[in-house]
Amino acid sequence: MNVLLNTVRCLCLAALTAALTPAGAAASYGNGADDLPGAQLVSADYGRLEQGDDATDFATISADGRYVAIQSRARNFFADNDPDPAGMYRAGGIFRFDLQTKALEKVADGNVFDEEDPAHPLVRFGATKPSISANGRFVAFTTPEPLVANDSNEHFDVYVRDMQVPAAALGAFDLVSARDGSDAPAHYGAAAFPFPGSQPGADVSRGVAISADGQKVVFRTEVPSDLPASAAVDVPAGQVFLRDRETDTTALVTARRDGDSGTMTEQPAGGAVGAALSADGTTVVWTGGNAASQVRFLGGENTDPGFLYYLWRRVADGPSSPSRRITGLADPDDPACPAAAVTFFDRISTGPCYGPLADQEGTLANISAQLPALSGDGYTVAFLTGSGPRPLGSTNPGLDLFLTDMHAGLTRKEATVELTRDTLDNDPATSSPIGSIAMSSGGRYLALATVRTRFTLPALGFIGEPRAQPVARELYVVDLHERTLERATRSYVAGDIDSDVQNGLGISADGGRLAFTSFAGNLFFGDANQRPDAFVVTRQPDLPTSTVEGASEAGPASTVEFDREGPRIGARARSRLDGTILLTVSVPAAGGVKAVARGGAGTPRKTRSLASGSARARGEGRSEVRILLRPVSRYRGELRERERIVTRISVGYVASRGGRRASTSLRAVFHSNSGEKNTHGSTGK
Repeated sequence: MNVLLNTVRCLCLAALTAALTPAGAAASYGNGADDLPGAQLVSADYGRLEQGDDATDFATISADGRYVAIQSRARNFFADNDPDPAGMYRAGGIFRFDLQTKALEKVADGNVFDEEDPAHPLVRFGATKPSISANGRFVAFTTPEPLVANDSNEHFDVYVRDMQVPAAALGAFDLVSARDGSDAPAHYGAAAFPFPGSQPGADVSRGVAISADGQKVVFRTEVPSDLPASAAVDVPAGQVFLRDRETDTTALVTARRDGDSGTMTEQPAGGAVGAALSADGTTVVWTGGNAASQVRFLGGENTDPGFLYYLWRRVADGPSSPSRRITGLADPDDPACPAAAVTFFDRISTGPCYGPLADQEGTLANISAQLPALSGDGYTVAFLTGSGPRPLGSTNPGLDLFLTDMHAGLTRKEATVELTRDTLDNDPATSSPIGSIAMSSGGRYLALATVRTRFTLPALGFIGEPRAQPVARELYVVDLHERTLERATRSYVAGDIDSDVQNGLGISADGGRLAFTSFAGNLFFGDANQRPDAFVVTRQPDLPTSTVEGASEAGPASTVEFDREGPRIGARARSRLDGTILLTVSVPAAGGVKAVARGGAGTPRKTRSLASGSARARGEGRSEVRILLRPVSRYRGELRERERIVTRISVGYVASRGGRRASTSLRAVFHSNSGEKNTHGSTGK
């Protein structure tokens, strides 16, 4: 049984009645490339030392935490031997970034434009919405570009790229939106709003469409089709299909339920607006309408086909496996609710037929852009809804986070726990909606994005330092075992980020790495493109949690120590071509600054003072001073021989007035080889 079942039951018993004491200390997340605050930039070509020259819209991470698939509009990510088509240019596409080697590799091209036709430049849309397998080898996406010989239509189709095969070689791309039992492409009907060269066809939900082994892909049709094996293009749009690449089978997921017998049929029901697949490929969850034709509804419920619901199906159990509701104001899973019951569904009544929510999941807030998040085995589900828990009589319509267990034998009420709740006072700090969620394949960790800075419901204990003001959407991590929630995004000087984390998150299997995109310009030192970028934060238990207020935004700082209500300083370091380190220190007022760099050197090798320097800040307000650190003569030869010496720089500050003191330290590297290197993972801009 799912290891989270006991966690869910524990939370259900305790979350709504008492505050829970966090069982663990703050893990802290930061730039895993240099063990500093901030985040690691992954929408960059480190070989050329270039950030993307246009926006990166989405990032998702492999379960093993090594690879990140990004969707970008950048034009400077293409290899030198991969030129644009004659008379045209490409705007980005999908790329894979290797966190271990920092190599960036193209998966598939993006939009194509005509250089000679500025009035109507778009020739064809490109690849979008990537999902990546557990080891990063396979990437699923959708594109209208024909990537296999038999794809002759102009519609969007779903593909999988095998990154171990060169893009031009046979077998690099596999057509997923294909007919059952073959690799023949689907045929599609006319679109309501056609576009020459790029017609709607099949689509995937970004980040959640592929199984861990890369062999199964879930996708949805946007127009009528002949899938999975119809003799005509007569299958309505909005169907969810599961493709098994190993057996070349395509199975209908959104099937109709026989209302009399309760068994599933082979008739399409449709209505889906998005679908996700569990890592083990056994379970599909989707957001969609036409729910009353797919799952059991109780008498008295609203069966309007236009209403959106969260639906779940364990497809590994075969074609007869039932589709089920994840949540709602009714509880058809409760055996105590009579089959023919007719109920008046208000918001406060309780009983066997009443579900965990006071309203339907899609009634108060639009969930058309939301998908539940699945654990690797598909049984644990996290979802967002604007409804409060029954019998809560009133609630704000902002999206909040719930968790449920889908094992058989559990009613929706006993399997569901509310994890966050907004307040009725419309305070952004407590009422801002949860914008996006993702779940680790192990089911222990959740990633979420929200402007909210205070979480009033005691189901999760907040650890670490909250953001000062609720003005930007931040990334948070929930540990369901420890029942904690902590902020995962900080600037490179350990302060607040200056712009939103965008919706659409990725999380590794162990929760140790999270991928996201953001417009924030202070997540790493050197951000100069003024575009949304893709980032990864890594769990770093020893990261500082102090906030550096007013520190210079030109470089990163590490630990900051200061007397209570005393001065605060920030520092950044940059290695230089000539073997020196340029240190920049931000201080609050006039005073003296001294820096000492220590590292392993000499014979025997032990920690020694390698370099030192001092400077004086003048003026009344905050200012910066620069200190050039050059290794003393007896270690310069050793540096040339070793090419690099890692050092810890201790910085001390004494204010001219009052003699008040502050200190900080940071990691840096003395280099002695060609090419200037940024010791903090910057792209050099």
